[in-house]
Amino acid sequence: MNYNVPHYFERKKITASDIMYLTRETPRTIITLLTGENLTTTIPMKEIASCLPEDDFLNISKGITLRKDQIVHISDDGLYTMTDGRIFQGRKRNISQHKRIRKSLNLPYINENNTNSHLPLDLLEKCSMLDEMPLAFCVIELVFDADGHGVDFIFRYCNKEMAVVEGIPVSEMINRSFYEVFKNGDKKWLVTYADVALNGSKHMLHDFSPEIGKTLTIHCYQPCPGYCACILIPAP
Repeated sequence: MNYNVPHYFERKKITASDIMYLTRETPRTIITLLTGENLTTTIPMKEIASCLPEDDFLNISKGITLRKDQIVHISDDGLYTMTDGRIFQGRKRNISQHKRIRKSLNLPYINENNTNSHLPLDLLEKCSMLDEMPLAFCVIELVFDADGHGVDFIFRYCNKEMAVVEGIPVSEMINRSFYEVFKNGDKKWLVTYADVALNGSKHMLHDFSPEIGKTLTIHCYQPCPGYCACILIPAP
């Protein structure tokens, strides 16, 4: 059977740049868009994948094709974490291949055991200049568990104003998990912080933070690979 994939894309008003990943759930193919919307089609995944730019997409196993710039982490045993939090198992027959792919995508090796990680000394020295800044500022490190899941982030630096905004002493935040400090912390922040820490993106968030009961504007940028720096401004 001949499948007209370009016509399907035109009918659905999508392009290759709108696609985050393809998954096969026989007998159908699921197309997940960057917006989070899912499209279901009977067109075989290999037919759709053949119409996608080879440099932009990666087939990690039978039935799974991922957009490269949406991969935030690849664990040593081949678990691929996406910016939306989905995790896919890559081929198990060649584990070393996943390490090579991680390197080819310029993904830093992220700490999977947060107990021994610290800010690089030169960055810590620079941050110390912000101790008295009248705006709350912190640097967080994205960490993964042993299975490669993007599960948490760790406070590596907080200035004094962070204690005012968060309502927690700095000593109780440093080198501790966000979700350990704030039991009801919203996981929605993690995807954005992961994008900043791993891809060097810049973001501005404006949302209600349930853990402190305040609406915050947060400006995020990457001070060095694997880290996200945040300036927090509470709403008046």
